[in-house]
Amino acid sequence: MTDRRYAARLAAVGGLAALALAACGGEDTAATATPQTTTSSASPATTTSTTAAPRTTSTAPRRTPTRTVAKAAAPVPTPHRTTPAPPKRITPTHAAAPKPVNTCRVPSGVTAAQVVLVDSSGSSAAVRACRRTGSGYTTDLGPYYGHVGRNGVTSSKHEGDMSTPAGVFPLRGGFGVYGNPGLGVGSWLRVDAADVWVDDPSSSLYNTHQRAPAGGRWASAEELYNQPAYNYAQIVGYNEARTPGLGSAIFFHVDKGAGTAGCISLPTQSLLAVFRWERSGAVMAIR
Repeated sequence: MTDRRYAARLAAVGGLAALALAACGGEDTAATATPQTTTSSASPATTTSTTAAPRTTSTAPRRTPTRTVAKAAAPVPTPHRTTPAPPKRITPTHAAAPKPVNTCRVPSGVTAAQVVLVDSSGSSAAVRACRRTGSGYTTDLGPYYGHVGRNGVTSSKHEGDMSTPAGVFPLRGGFGVYGNPGLGVGSWLRVDAADVWVDDPSSSLYNTHQRAPAGGRWASAEELYNQPAYNYAQIVGYNEARTPGLGSAIFFHVDKGAGTAGCISLPTQSLLAVFRWERSGAVMAIR
């Protein structure tokens, strides 16, 4: 009995040693073949499972490094050396100097210091205030645009022909419905309803200022209290000899927008500018 028990103990010890060797990492052909759960048959009641942990490979996106490419600096232009051109020779010319644009072409033979120049075209007119200088006449004012007689300008003026006389005439004092606006020549008469200018060639008072009533002294006369034409007016010294029928009552007055009965007219502001410019000795040249 002793020998049998001893033999049995030896066999048990050998089995435990073999089990310990497999559990500590000895080669296991079943486990090596597949990484799944393996059941050992060492004991029907005891099951040993070995699970191989799957390898997890994490693939992080790779960052591609950004390359900074330095821009090539723009080439600096090389300044070109230029040889200065030789100075040009200026050859003096003897061309006539241009006439000033404000030259006033007054009629030949006129020597007055101031000339009111009237250039007509039909019943229309351009008026300039011209001043004498050492080299001729220069325009101080204008041109201003107004009117002359409905039948234009004539060199053979007669009473009632609706024309303005051509020629050079002295400028005298003024009159008007209103007071003196600053006329620089002669005196000023502020008129009323009794003031007239006699235009009757048979009257001894022909071509003069008078006060109504006529009392048989004339058969016809022009009333001077006349708006707007005679708000401001100046006497043009035409037919101062008072030759019967040669024409009368030629005035420089306010424009009404159409041809006159023989006078010269300008819009109010232009007319007053000329009045204030005038000085003693001024004349009017009409052509």
